[in-house]
Order: sequence, then C-alpha cells, then structure tokens
Amino acid sequence: MARSVVLGGAVCALAWVAAVLTALAAVPPEGLALDSPRGAWLAVLFVSLLAVAGLAVLGLAGAPPRSGRQLVVAGVVGGIAWGAAMRGFMATVAGRESVVSWLGTFGFLLLPSAVVGGLLGYAEHRRRLGRPRRRLTLVPLIFAVDPSALLLVLPAMAGGWALAGSGTRARRRLAWSAMIVPVAAFLVIVALVGDIPRLLTPAGVVAAVLLFSCLAVLTLACSIPYRDAARDDAKTRSTVGVDG
Repeated sequence: MARSVVLGGAVCALAWVAAVLTALAAVPPEGLALDSPRGAWLAVLFVSLLAVAGLAVLGLAGAPPRSGRQLVVAGVVGGIAWGAAMRGFMATVAGRESVVSWLGTFGFLLLPSAVVGGLLGYAEHRRRLGRPRRRLTLVPLIFAVDPSALLLVLPAMAGGWALAGSGTRARRRLAWSAMIVPVAAFLVIVALVGDIPRLLTPAGVVAAVLLFSCLAVLTLACSIPYRDAARDDAKTRSTVGVDG
C-alpha cells in the first residue's frame, strides 16, 4: 500500500512539473491577454496548478480534504488542472498552428474535466462512507463529448479497474495491456507525420512525458470507484446532498 502511494505521488508530481514547463513555454512573447481564449486558458492552468500544489502541501501536513464537499472541490480543482494540462500537450503538438477557442478549450475540455473530477471526488467520499456507487465508474465517459478522447479514457478506465485489484489476475493483465493502445497510437501518429526528430527535442520530450503522466493520473483517478469501501471518520459527516 505504501509503495503504491509513493508511486502515485511520484506520477502526479511528474505530471505537475511537465505541465508547468509546458505552460511556461506556451506563454506568448507579448504576455497573457486574459480576455483571449489562450490567455484565459493559461491563467486557469497556472492557478489550478498552484491550487493542486496547495492541496499536496495540506496532504503532507496531515490535513487533506476529508468532508464530502472538500473532496468534491479537490476533485474539481484536480480535474481542471488535468484538463488544462492536456490542452497544453495539444498546443505543444500543434506548434505554431495551435488555435485556442472558448468553446473547444472551455466547453469541450475544461468543463467536462471539472465535472469528472468533482464526481470522482464524490465517489471517493462514498467509498470512505462504505457506500460506494458502482455507477460512478462510468463518470470518465463524460469526456466522450469529444469522441477522440476515448482513445485515452477507455484504456485509463481499464487500467483503473486493474489498479483497484478487481477481477482475476489474468483479467487484470489483459486490462493493463489496454494501456499500450494510447502509447502505440501516439508513436504511430508521430511516425506518420514525420515528427520523430521533433519528439527528440526538449519540448517534444516534455510533451510526451506530460501525455503519459496525465494518462497515469487519469488511471489513478479512474480506480477510485472500483476500490473497496473503507469507512473512516468521514462517516460522521454528510455527503453532498445525502445524509451520511
């Protein structure tokens, strides 16, 4: 258990660092124009990354989110940071041709990310109450508002199922093998468009690290509704809209 916590923390830290580096590289020379989609997205990315760092400090200090509302808020913050970081990966891949729009970035990515994060935070609260809801395992499918996201989401859901220790060992191995799909797809696409040299640059390496660490973070999040129920002191508190 301790080893998995350390590995999970390391993966999250790696994603955070890669997101910061990507965000810094994406700032235009003229600075941030907060009334533009790009400026607003970068502002959200920086603020959400700072908020995630704050949550991490609270966790290390022994005061992590515990109540239902706190867990939901933490999930929303984490979801927004994840979505904004993934938008950074897309911008890096597109390069100078990258276009940030209000609907595409905020409507189809950041809003679904916030909803998914909040619902998974609620799933963690239900789990701590000893009253998990298996229907919440389907929450990541909200990302299917953009069907192309399923290439990342479905393997993460399979990996989350395996990570939670569900099913037999053979089935878990089969589920883990699904994680190869987005990795292989990424490498194939890079090869087809002839971007292998660009992938080997510092910016390309950071983009690849960001993609795969975000996939790992999503997998960790997808495992929450599958985990065994575990009652703790949260059982004396109320859930969001439901008595505990």
